[in-house]
Amino acid sequence: MTELRLDVDLSHPRARVWRALTEQRLLREWFVPTDLTPNAGETFRAFPPPGLAGLTTPFDLDVVEVAAQERLGMHWRDDHTHTEVTWSLADNEAGCRLTVLQSGFFGVDGTQRRRELRRSYQFMFGDQLPAALDRLASGEVDLGGVRADLHTAIPRRRETAPLEPARVPPPSGGSKRLRLLSLAGAVVLVVLISTAVAVVIGGGPGGAPDVDTEPVYGLGSGVQPGAVATDPAAAVSGTPLPGVAGETPQPGTSGSPGATPVAEATATPAGPPLTANYRTIALLGLGGFDTEVTVRNPGTTPREGWTVVLTMPADRAVENRSTSAVNFTQEGAKVTVTPVGAARTVSAGGSVTFIIRFPALLALGQAVTACTVDGTACTGS
Repeated sequence: MTELRLDVDLSHPRARVWRALTEQRLLREWFVPTDLTPNAGETFRAFPPPGLAGLTTPFDLDVVEVAAQERLGMHWRDDHTHTEVTWSLADNEAGCRLTVLQSGFFGVDGTQRRRELRRSYQFMFGDQLPAALDRLASGEVDLGGVRADLHTAIPRRRETAPLEPARVPPPSGGSKRLRLLSLAGAVVLVVLISTAVAVVIGGGPGGAPDVDTEPVYGLGSGVQPGAVATDPAAAVSGTPLPGVAGETPQPGTSGSPGATPVAEATATPAGPPLTANYRTIALLGLGGFDTEVTVRNPGTTPREGWTVVLTMPADRAVENRSTSAVNFTQEGAKVTVTPVGAARTVSAGGSVTFIIRFPALLALGQAVTACTVDGTACTGS
């Protein structure tokens, strides 16, 4: 009987390693695509990607033993092989040790098959899994409300801004009162500014407004890159500017006919625009890639509603990996994403994260070609 053994020391607690060994979304990234769950007596299926040495065809996994955070015993079988596989965890000084033990019939050329499997296991368990655990520990990925998932073996530095999934908890009574007081204060401030402007400007009918038609960019300016105020009268009358979807003048910005607005007469903006950053996550098993987008609210008040537009590298149907947070429509390579439910509200200083998958074989190195949030370009990471 042929036997293969591999010991891997991991600088992570057993609970975290157990998650990576038993959760499907994690397994398919560092191991192979599979519907495996730790349920003794059930049979599951694994689908190795093309070119994985030693694992060339789909195989069945019969779960025979489950000891949470300690041991997972399985029987792997296909048309040519039948092996017993055990993944065991034990504490050590660094964190824990994972022991992979596989024994049984490896096929007609069992020795060669065992060598191929060892090379593949050293890559998956020795390289991919540790990197996956590092990412899991950082809690930097969210998939539809499931915190801390991994998608690639390349560690990436993340921003320290709070990362909250699509499910935004309802504000506590104290937070709600604070927001109401802040809103009341903003309204009073707008009224005072409007009154002061009316007194200072005065003016009578026939006065020609002096409007600066040069677009202004930057935080809090209210004009997104690419949106040019081509109609000065619209800015005075309160008509939304072309290209700035969903934005309307705030109270106090509309002057009476004949009044001459000055720079100081603009009302206090609702807050800086939403920002977004995205990153591309290679799918090692399935092919293609995921695009993880985090929409952030840098302001001090909650923001309602947002739209992210992604341009894919080709006209291929994409998948929504965060159905509890977003919906999307697709026209060719253009994918328009809008929030649903609690994800519509981005709390002050908070964020919402979602993932859109581009499934494709041999898509290594591909990524979205453009990303915007409410017309503003996202930043890549």
